[in-house]
Amino acid sequence: MKSYNRKDCRLCGSNNLRLVLELTPTPPADSFITKEHLNKKQETIPLDLYQCSDCGHTQIGHVIDAEEVYLNYIYETASTLGLGEHFKDCATTIMEKFKPKIGGMVLDIGSNDGILLKYFKENGMKVLGIDPMPGIAEKASKNGIPTLPYFFNEDSTKKLKKEYGSPSVICSNNLVADTDDLSGFIRGVRSLMDNESIFFFETFYLFLQIQNHVWDFTYHEHYSYFTVKPLVKYFKKMGMELIDVAPNPTKGGSMRCTLQLDGGQREVSNSVNEHIEQEEEQGFHSNKIFSEYAASIEKGKQEYINLVDQLKKDGKKLVGYGASATSTTLMYHYNMAGTLDYLVDDFEAKHNLYSPGLHVPVFPSDEIYKNSPDYIVVLAWRYYEKIVKRHQRFTDQGGRFIIPLPSLKII
Repeated sequence: MKSYNRKDCRLCGSNNLRLVLELTPTPPADSFITKEHLNKKQETIPLDLYQCSDCGHTQIGHVIDAEEVYLNYIYETASTLGLGEHFKDCATTIMEKFKPKIGGMVLDIGSNDGILLKYFKENGMKVLGIDPMPGIAEKASKNGIPTLPYFFNEDSTKKLKKEYGSPSVICSNNLVADTDDLSGFIRGVRSLMDNESIFFFETFYLFLQIQNHVWDFTYHEHYSYFTVKPLVKYFKKMGMELIDVAPNPTKGGSMRCTLQLDGGQREVSNSVNEHIEQEEEQGFHSNKIFSEYAASIEKGKQEYINLVDQLKKDGKKLVGYGASATSTTLMYHYNMAGTLDYLVDDFEAKHNLYSPGLHVPVFPSDEIYKNSPDYIVVLAWRYYEKIVKRHQRFTDQGGRFIIPLPSLKII
């Protein structure tokens, strides 16, 4: 796995970076493998966050090669609970708030299975997706969402603009934070826009990530951990203007940022300054917030380890529920190696694979009734209420659920 230690800030280029959070090194978080590859060792890579002392931006220290990630990726938007409804609301909100011309083009960069574009299409827009993940473009195209199977970059934009013109809307959800050459990506977006175009992206919002204690969303595929204040300055430098910020609960705490070309026709909403003020009040561009965050993570880790040590002494059998990228961060940092007999997941593409590095087998969730554990550790803890409700039969039979985050509890 190709990786390197990035020494400069992705937004302002400063070398004045300071280490603010150290988590346990892991392999790439979604690199689940087949049985045939179990003999191949998966390298662990440092999982540390650095903050720029000049502009306040936070980013991962060790960057893995994007092509190795996304050309070996197992993810579909439909596999995440609630995201379909979220994207439906997203399309409706964009149409109502920014009023792009009906019949205009919506270009989605990193469009995955095309679910967001489906809702824009229902709102009367032309749609086009771009996604390099093997097989996904063909699948989306068959489902009525034309999708190009390649990486978006500056070189591809000339051909795109010549063939399709300037889109009314360009969007890119949960990809901007996963782009190492961010400025090249943004230059490509900007070159496609005209004065009526908007560009919006959804991304993890570090403010909410820390507030909601979703530290397990820290993994190598996510290069940047954005806050609003550094982004305003960065986009100004890139010839663009951040005109709206809307927080949302997806992925444990995200935000939708909407931009236009600098000096465009739309007013900057109050939401931009409101978020900057909120960040400054909470000290998000100082070291204190991170020292408290790290201490809270370590406290939870020790509580979990103490509980599992006692359960193992008592001869109890534990398994994990959830085989996602966040599970990898959580399993490594909470020292779960050797403590979980197997994992279960409701996403069929993960079945009969093995978890990154630790190589814990993944089965369908009905495995818990064939090979009964005493406890299920809900690694997909954001969905624990739905999981517990779905598996009432497990608790009726005497089983118990361990919810590791945001604070440890047993159900």
